[in-house]
Amino acid sequence: MATIALVVGLIVGIGAGWVAKPAEVTTAPGATATVTTTRTVTATPGAPAGLSGEVKIGWVDGLTGGNAFWGEQAMTTAEIALEEVNKHLKDTNAGWTMSLVVEDSETKPDIALEKLKSLHARGITIVSGWGTSGDLRASMSYANANKILLLSYGSTAIDLAVANDYVYRLMPTSAQEGKMLISLAKYLGVTYLIPLWRGDAWGDSVVNATRTAAAGAGISVDEGIRYNPDATEFSAEASALNSAVSSAKSRYGANKVGWFIVCFEEGKAIYEALAAYNPAAWGIKWLTNDGPSLCDWVVGSTTIAEMVSTTDCIFPAKMPTPSGKMQQIQAEVQKRLGRTADLYGLNGYDCVWTLALALMAADKYDPDAVRAQLPMVFDVYQGVGGWSPLNEYGDRSGRNFGLYKVMQIGGEWKWVQVGMWDFGTEEISWLPEPVVVY
Repeated sequence: MATIALVVGLIVGIGAGWVAKPAEVTTAPGATATVTTTRTVTATPGAPAGLSGEVKIGWVDGLTGGNAFWGEQAMTTAEIALEEVNKHLKDTNAGWTMSLVVEDSETKPDIALEKLKSLHARGITIVSGWGTSGDLRASMSYANANKILLLSYGSTAIDLAVANDYVYRLMPTSAQEGKMLISLAKYLGVTYLIPLWRGDAWGDSVVNATRTAAAGAGISVDEGIRYNPDATEFSAEASALNSAVSSAKSRYGANKVGWFIVCFEEGKAIYEALAAYNPAAWGIKWLTNDGPSLCDWVVGSTTIAEMVSTTDCIFPAKMPTPSGKMQQIQAEVQKRLGRTADLYGLNGYDCVWTLALALMAADKYDPDAVRAQLPMVFDVYQGVGGWSPLNEYGDRSGRNFGLYKVMQIGGEWKWVQVGMWDFGTEEISWLPEPVVVY
């Protein structure tokens, strides 16, 4: 900010006019000459540069549909950040304010693209949100072709990591999720893993990353069950999983078999469909990706809570770095939502602030200018999620995972943290005692 002010000050000083030094005079030897030349140059100021008025940032996300739980969190923290940004701009007499123009994709990629085109038609060329890789994938080509800057709080699909494009993401790719799942499988002694996943950009990416990590760890991954993310009834998938588990147990033994789910909120219907097969009696290891981790529908259903508690299911979730600022924002989220936010939710806050800081540095509403500032902002910005710079693809370089379970405490089902997976060492550590999250 100081640098920007200095540069602006210099430009203003130059534009105000100056008096030229006296013209140089050459005299012949022995001659006397007195010449005085005064020249005044006054530059006419051009149109004022910089940001002014209302600066609109688009926000496209699944606020309904499968991403609603995370969309609600991210929208809440984004609104908190927006309030802080505008207070700062007012306090510093910046001459501009920031606003969010929000569009609901319904967690449907085709609608996400329609919403982006609508924002573009209104002159909005910086758009955040993008909680799912499916929504983002459908809109990337249009954004790159039209130089629209997209900043995603939640997308992790590996194939969306493209260098020098107009897409930036606050999450690391699914490659890390695959490594984490295989670390857990190895720790639990699993040699055969069965996936059940939503058939979209994110789900496919997680399962492919898990297969890649498993290949170097001596773990086999079943062909698994891929389901339609728009489905609402999952009896066929539950039956297929039950059959896959029975087959794997007969070949490898129950203690060597594990399964994991990659889902959004449709996971509730999947777990309920599984209940018909008494899955707690399978005797295999239960894992998940971070989709259902810390979700209220898990602890809010006695059927599901008992199921995952009895089977000692481990739920990983990317972790924010603890800080005083994070605690402050979590307290405000608790007031507004009745629950705290996970890293996906907290990233909504960081999306707004990083764009605000990049706009301040660029001092103009221009996707290329703002895009050029983002790497520098991420290099120095701590935020509420914690520090993590961008890699060469414009994605976060890494995140640790918290490891969570569901336990009954005082007659209520609670989320508790039991350990952590470190992305730097790829090692698992366990807490001495479970810590209640909520």
